[in-house]
Amino acid sequence: MNDLNTRARAILGVDGGDIRWPYGMGPERRRYTPEETEEQFAQRDQEMRAKQEAMLSWAEQHGLKYGPHGCCPAWLRLNVNGRCRAYREGTKCTRYANGCPDRDWLDHAVGWLKDGKPAVLTSAPYSLRYISSAPTRLAFWTGTDERMRVTAGDGWYSPATTQIIMWRSDRIEDVQPATIG
Repeated sequence: MNDLNTRARAILGVDGGDIRWPYGMGPERRRYTPEETEEQFAQRDQEMRAKQEAMLSWAEQHGLKYGPHGCCPAWLRLNVNGRCRAYREGTKCTRYANGCPDRDWLDHAVGWLKDGKPAVLTSAPYSLRYISSAPTRLAFWTGTDERMRVTAGDGWYSPATTQIIMWRSDRIEDVQPATIG
């Protein structure tokens, strides 16, 4: 586990001494609950470690580091790591707040940096079949910026989710979803 933490610190960074695990990927998910048996806890803990390992290996493979400001495709279009223009200008970011057009498909979103610049945005929405706007929004972004690319697959978050990856082709040539195991 120590090696996992060392790698996580290098890729995800720290806040107040704690590793900045993305939502649902941190140690809070590995705590024992009274409702489960020791075997169930051990199984859940092993599954979480496998997901953490998959995420870190994926980031290492692509030379990526966590970008804490990564929120939406507008952030991905920036030339420096900072809040997206809409957020800074007080208008609606395309992810945050009710009614934002990218909110649904950007569930469990994580921004990733390459060489300190926004390069990849991953998300893990639950069941894309319930998100009718996702194909339209993804097509919008790839159609309005020739650098944007999109793919989808299983990823690391949960078997109940689909990992969507959007990236800038001028910063990273190709990105594929992570695999567990």
